[in-house]
Amino acid sequence: MKKFLQIIFLIIIAVSTSLFLFNDKIAYVSSEDTINTAANKYTDQSENSFAVTEKFIDVPVICQYPRLPTGCEATAAAMVLQYYGINITAEDFASNWLACDANFYSTDGLQYGPDPNEVFAGNPFSEYSYGCYADPIVSAINENSTKCEAWKITDKSLETLCTEYIDQDKPLLIWATMNMSQSRKGNTWYLQDGTEFTWISEEHCLVLVGYDKDHYFLNDPQSGSTVAYEKELVELRFKELGSQAVYISE
Repeated sequence: MKKFLQIIFLIIIAVSTSLFLFNDKIAYVSSEDTINTAANKYTDQSENSFAVTEKFIDVPVICQYPRLPTGCEATAAAMVLQYYGINITAEDFASNWLACDANFYSTDGLQYGPDPNEVFAGNPFSEYSYGCYADPIVSAINENSTKCEAWKITDKSLETLCTEYIDQDKPLLIWATMNMSQSRKGNTWYLQDGTEFTWISEEHCLVLVGYDKDHYFLNDPQSGSTVAYEKELVELRFKELGSQAVYISE
């Protein structure tokens, strides 16, 4: 019995040590934008059980600055591709893989421009650009990669996505907002087919890499670091951007 208890104790110490090291990689950001570095957010321990309630996928972290001030989508895609062993930089993805269109023009007093559901609207190397949603990232990968494939996912909660993908060591690109701030109605223009389109201001693409009981862990191209936001806040911003995610697989 004593030997059994010693084994259990050693397992607990090993798990606790790994979780402490893991915590060093993450900046905790609350809805009030304060940093919380508490180390004991991962376990649910009772008298008769020891359950780990966190998941973390070690995905390369890349900062979009200074080269790609509006290229969060290309940067997020490069992170996941590198996770699968693809030798590609964010700049390569933006310049060689991603379809971009900066053709904004006026006709008869109306402003026309590209569809962010089809291409990157603007130039990701310019700070005076918009961005793109999930489909152009999927197309860029499927048309250029010889090793990976990509799929768009919609209308699923982050909790469901964590169960179906994150728990299986499959990181996801998700669309939310910069710093999880409130999304706003952005500029409006007309598409080639005459449809009126309104950009969602504060749009941002990140990589979902894990979670614990209270937070989602995200590789943020804006900061070039892994950050943790409260689950309820991330779910809200994710829904504001249409609950869009991209799954990349080998």
